[in-house]
Amino acid sequence: MSRERRELVPYEIAIVVAIAVLPLPDVLPVALPLVIVATISRSMRGRTWNEVSTGSASRMLVGMLAGAIALGVALLAGSQSLTALFAQSGERIITMSEFATATEQPSLIVLSVVAVAITAFALELALRGWIVERVLELSPGAPVLPVLVGAVAEALVTPGDIPTRIAAGLFGAGLGWLYVAGGRSIVTPVCARMMFQCGAVTLQALRLV
Repeated sequence: MSRERRELVPYEIAIVVAIAVLPLPDVLPVALPLVIVATISRSMRGRTWNEVSTGSASRMLVGMLAGAIALGVALLAGSQSLTALFAQSGERIITMSEFATATEQPSLIVLSVVAVAITAFALELALRGWIVERVLELSPGAPVLPVLVGAVAEALVTPGDIPTRIAAGLFGAGLGWLYVAGGRSIVTPVCARMMFQCGAVTLQALRLV
């Protein structure tokens, strides 16, 4: 049996669109249903997460640098750009971060950062380790289409208006490029997303933004 399992593609597309369109509970990060579906899809095709989750320390550093640069650009663009990509973490985490800021409780600030980091990791597993990798499997050659598909998926699952989704799509395109350039490994984009989103939470907690 082919590991591509092309007959699964219509169902995979439908599920991603459904997750993006259907209202989810405020406490549920969009990453959770996505990573569950991604794990099932990869398992059905005999694929493991180990295939896309190996990388060197240098890739981690590149990812963190890219995330720091993206955070700086977002700060220059305004706080709305931060909200665009932070919204994927779920309303409960956002509320926790705001409460931690208001009460100045270090433990809650740390908990918020950890929760955002876990969500960022899960989201990259789904968007790059599953969706982008899936398109790479189905359309070998130049990685332009896979990166664009991942960017569109990022925009679809990000709550907000059109400018917010465009910003998310651009961020997703950058992460997709990091995924491909990093040897089809989520290590670099995961570190970039974690640096961006955890940095945003920390800056908010310190009332610097």
